[in-house]
Amino acid sequence: MDNKNLKNKLKKMPIGKAENRRIKIFLTVSGLIFFVVILRLFQIQVVLGNSLRQESYSMRRDESEIIAERGSILDTNGIELAVDASVYSLWIDPSYLRQNLYNKEIVKEEAADLIGKAIDLQTDFVLRKIELNSGFVWLKKEVSFDEVERIKNLEITGLYFQEEGSRYYPDHAVGGNLIGFVNKTGVGVTGLEASYNDILQGQNGLLKGEKDGQNNYIADTLKTIKQALPGNTIVLTLDQKAQYIAEREIANIKRDLNPVSASIMVMETKTGAIVASANTNNYDSNEYRNLDINLYRTLEYQDMYEPGSTMKVITAAAAINEGVVNENSIFYDNTGTRKVGTNTIKCWVYPSYHGKQTLTQAVANSCNPALVDVSLLLKKKNPDLWFDYLKEFGFGSKTEIGFTGEAKGILPAGNGDIYHATSAIGQGIAVTPIQMISAVSAVVNDGQKMKPYLIKEIKDSDGNIIKSFEPTIENQVVSKDTSEAVQRILKAVVDSGTGKKFKLNNNIESMGKTGTAQKVNSLGKYSVNKYVLSYVGIAPYSNPKYTVFVIIDEPNKGGQSSSTVAPYYKAVMEDILALYSVSDSVGSNIGYNKIIMPDFTGFSIEEAEKLGQNLGIKLEINGNGFIVNQSIVKNKLIDKDMKVIITAKEIKLNDNQTIIPALTGLRLPDALKIAENASVKLSFTGTGIIIEQSLSPGAIVLKESKLDVKLGD
Repeated sequence: MDNKNLKNKLKKMPIGKAENRRIKIFLTVSGLIFFVVILRLFQIQVVLGNSLRQESYSMRRDESEIIAERGSILDTNGIELAVDASVYSLWIDPSYLRQNLYNKEIVKEEAADLIGKAIDLQTDFVLRKIELNSGFVWLKKEVSFDEVERIKNLEITGLYFQEEGSRYYPDHAVGGNLIGFVNKTGVGVTGLEASYNDILQGQNGLLKGEKDGQNNYIADTLKTIKQALPGNTIVLTLDQKAQYIAEREIANIKRDLNPVSASIMVMETKTGAIVASANTNNYDSNEYRNLDINLYRTLEYQDMYEPGSTMKVITAAAAINEGVVNENSIFYDNTGTRKVGTNTIKCWVYPSYHGKQTLTQAVANSCNPALVDVSLLLKKKNPDLWFDYLKEFGFGSKTEIGFTGEAKGILPAGNGDIYHATSAIGQGIAVTPIQMISAVSAVVNDGQKMKPYLIKEIKDSDGNIIKSFEPTIENQVVSKDTSEAVQRILKAVVDSGTGKKFKLNNNIESMGKTGTAQKVNSLGKYSVNKYVLSYVGIAPYSNPKYTVFVIIDEPNKGGQSSSTVAPYYKAVMEDILALYSVSDSVGSNIGYNKIIMPDFTGFSIEEAEKLGQNLGIKLEINGNGFIVNQSIVKNKLIDKDMKVIITAKEIKLNDNQTIIPALTGLRLPDALKIAENASVKLSFTGTGIIIEQSLSPGAIVLKESKLDVKLGD
């Protein structure tokens, strides 16, 4: 080997060793890394595997409440006043939505515009939501069914609906203040919704499962841990049609008199059942979000007032029952005043006076001096008698009707003569409307005080009756003889006293008592120009069926006399009696032997026969089915018992179809019954008889179609 080759070989040897060293280092480092990875995998898979799996599961696992369906509130005939309804809320996954917009070949600005137009939101608002880096963003709560369909038609990926329960009030403002409302969390806030929340709300269930990255449950993992139990349904004594009538007159009072407040109650005299209960605080329970908190109070049960002269009914009953007076006892009012200690009580006719009068005349005239004398006769017999009677009649304590926040009233502050005298004429004592209507009803119900009640039945979700409420006698406050004597006195109030303007039409005899109470001002003194006007009436006289109580607090228009109440009371009582066919007050009766011919078009034969019988018209019916023609034209003045030939024709209807009846010329109660039989929803304005209707008689429409009618004189 020459020197040259040897030198080259020697030069190459260190280089090979360097490469070998580098390889060894690389392999050593790689081995260490591989060992660390293997060690880490061992740690993750074996040492920490179980805890990591648990952590992963806990991240996917979710628990949700299954919201129980809330029980319904129904009127006495089963008409829904408050029900649970499903609504949908819209949410988006912004990241997922943006990723999939290319499939629609649109940009996010266009998508925001389309979505905004579909659900009535500003484009800028929707765009801000789309641009968020989130997997879940609410876009709109409680979207309508039309909005749901419009969103679905867009076919944009990343938009999702969630079904939620919501409370719905089909009749909107009918009974709104009494029924109350439920908040977003499903809890009753006011009215019966609050008072009976525990009965209505049911028990929520529990759902467990795992969710995917889109926050949706994985179907195979879902498990119901606890079933939701629906709430119970409450059936009221309230009649929707009677409530319509009461609220119609409340609206008229607001329009005509502009009072601070007003209330109307209708009670079955002999049972204590509340048939209607309305006041000026009424509202649409569906629109509670912007509600003035001052409207929450249900005046008939939660507010107190000085009753004024309606209390004289109780004074007379107590005194007659104790034998200190009778209906013919003589009293003298020669000055229009009565001195009690250092106090002077004036009569409403002062400086005039009533002179000599019997107790019947004194109550009919609402004479303060005479009733003060009566109260002092009671006190003379026994200083505690009057206060015992007040308590027996229910004053000073809650009726326990079941209404949250019910007031108990305030009894007189002392036992001196002045406290007896003033409370006997309705001053210096505070009562609630429910107490007063119950007490007066007791006087004319053979002296039996019935427990007032609003709830007729409680049913479970399957419709089975869990509990029913029947008329309950609380006590015998006065004797039957006393009751009959006071009934004669209250009839005299209407026939010849302060209640003459409250006489009912159609020759219906009734009883009643007026009330005019001065309001206390901010200085604690009685105001000279602010009054609470009221009237409590009972009809018919021969067999009391209904007690109607109207209270108007401080009317700003229309006068300060209790007679101001008359047209509203009469409208309610007459329509209530007609609604329940207590009297022959159907249709437009002219005198005793004349009647305006109604239009029978669209009536079934059964309905035509019933109306004809009520009106005193003899019908000769040809054919079957629905009325299409009549021998005497509508609105013609005819004699009662006149024969009218009507022609009926078979009309084939689908299961969801009905025929519009002719309602012109009828009173509202009769129209409501006929509309209900025809499966038509009646909406009305005005008072009197029906003079117009929006759909022609005989027209074939879908059931539950809306029929607007206008009432007038």
